[in-house]
Amino acid sequence: MRQITAVILMGFCFSPHAQGKIIFRSIEEVLIYADTHSSVFKNATQENILSKYQTLAAKLAVWNLKSDANFSATDNTKLGTTFIPAEIFGGPPGTFQKVTFGQQYVSNLNITPQIDLLNFGGLAKVKTAEANEQLVHFNHLISKKSLYDNLAAAFYNIIAFNRQIMVTEGSLLIADTLMNIMKSKLNEGVARSQDVNNAIANSLSTTDKLQQLRVQLQEQYSTIKILCEIDGDAELEIQDTDATVAQYAIPEKAAGGLLQKQQEWQQRYQEADLAAALKSFLPTVTLFSSFSLQQNTTRRFFDNSQWFASNYIGLRITIPLIPDVNKLIAVKNARNNIIIAENNLQHAKIQDKGNNTQLNLEYQKALASYQLAVQIEALKKDSYFKNLNIYKEGILSATDLLNSLNEWYAASINSAVLYAACGYAKTSINITNTVK
Repeated sequence: MRQITAVILMGFCFSPHAQGKIIFRSIEEVLIYADTHSSVFKNATQENILSKYQTLAAKLAVWNLKSDANFSATDNTKLGTTFIPAEIFGGPPGTFQKVTFGQQYVSNLNITPQIDLLNFGGLAKVKTAEANEQLVHFNHLISKKSLYDNLAAAFYNIIAFNRQIMVTEGSLLIADTLMNIMKSKLNEGVARSQDVNNAIANSLSTTDKLQQLRVQLQEQYSTIKILCEIDGDAELEIQDTDATVAQYAIPEKAAGGLLQKQQEWQQRYQEADLAAALKSFLPTVTLFSSFSLQQNTTRRFFDNSQWFASNYIGLRITIPLIPDVNKLIAVKNARNNIIIAENNLQHAKIQDKGNNTQLNLEYQKALASYQLAVQIEALKKDSYFKNLNIYKEGILSATDLLNSLNEWYAASINSAVLYAACGYAKTSINITNTVK
C-alpha cells in the first residue's frame, strides 16, 4: 500500500506544464521522493543485504564444510637411490645393496571432505551476526530520521522565506508609497528633507532585506536538491498550501525510542560477542575423510596402467590446551564493551525521553507564539493605517510613521517565521513517531 501511495504522490510531484520541473506540495511528498532517490536509502538497502549475507555465512560456517580436490602429475626424471641391507639378497652381513624404488610417472587425485559435527564457537557467532543485522537496521533508521529532519528543516525554511519575501515585497511597496508622499509634501513645503531621506533609506533597507531573503531561499532549495539527489540544474518549486492554525491541531505526543532500541541491540551484540569469545575455547568435533586415486607407470602419463584407490574416514576432536592470547584479549574487550553498552543504553533512555519532551514543548511554544504573533500583526497593521491618516493630517511626525511601518513589518516577519516553525515542530513529532 505504501508503494502505491508513493507512486501516486510521485506523479503529483511533477508539473504537467513544465517538463523537468519538480513541485512539492507537502513535506510528505518530499520525504517520499527522498525514499526513492536519496543515496542514503540506496546505500542502506545494500548494507542491509550485506548484513543478511553475513548472517547466512555465519550459519553455514557452523558446519565448516570443506572439500578440497588435489591433483598432481609427477615425472620422476631421476628416481632416488636407497641403501638396504645386502643380507636380504643373500649378501654378506654388514654390507648394503643400492636399489631404486618407484616409477617415473606418478599421478595422484586426492579429495578430502570434512565437516564439523559440533562447533560451539560457530553457533555463538550466528547469534552475533543476527544481532549485528538488527543493529545495522536501527543504525539506518537513525540515519533515515536524520535525513528526514534535515529535509523538514529545509522545507519549512523555504515556506518561511517565501512568506517573508511576500511580506517584504508588500512592505517595500508601502515604503515606496510613503517615500512619494513625503516627496510631495517636501515639494509643498510641509515636510523636511530629512523625512524624505529617512523614507528613501527605509526603502533601500527593505530592498536589501528582500535580496537577502531571495538568496537564502535559493540556498534552502539547494539543500533539498542535495539531500534528494536532484540535479542542480533542475527546476524545483515548493508550494505553500496555506495551512491555518486550525490545521496545526496538537498532534500525538512524541514517543520516539529509536536511540534506546539501537543501544539495546548494541548491548545484545556485545553479549553475543562475549559468548562467542568464551565458546571459542570449547572443543570442536570434526568428521574428516580422504578419497584418493593413484597411477604409477614407467611409460607415460595416463596410459592403460591400473589406478589404485585408497580412502579413509575419521573423527577428530580439537581441544585448545594452551589458551590463545588473542582470544583472551577478545574476552576481556568483550566484557568491557558490555559495560560501555549498558552505560550507553541508560543514556539513550534518558535522551529519548528528553527529546520527546522537548519536541512536545517546542510545538506547544511555537503554536502559542504563532497565535499571539497573528494578533500582534493585526494590531500593528491597524496602528499603521491609523498613523498614516494622522500623518496626512499633519499631526504625526514622519519618523513615528516610519517606525510604525517597521513595527508592522517586523510583526509580519515574525508571524511568517512562527508559521513555518509550527509546521516544522509538528513534522518533527510525526517523524519521531513514524521512523521506528
